[in-house]
Amino acid sequence: MTGREKKLLIALAKMVDQYLDCHQDEVDSRSISAGEHAIGALAEFGLMDVINTRFGRWTETGKKFVAEAKLGH
Repeated sequence: MTGREKKLLIALAKMVDQYLDCHQDEVDSRSISAGEHAIGALAEFGLMDVINTRFGRWTETGKKFVAEAKLGH
């Protein structure tokens, strides 16, 4: 992951943390297309697993990434 990619992924993870519903490690996009795309983009980098079109789950790598970015998840 490049520095530029990391910067964008931190911003995206912060948006997920702030605007989507999180239940433990599971994230609910609330059927908002931007949330669904965010989950998909984070999944492409191995930070989330896509459960279905509405839900995603932070991977172990994603949880570490969030902790390092100090998102408070």
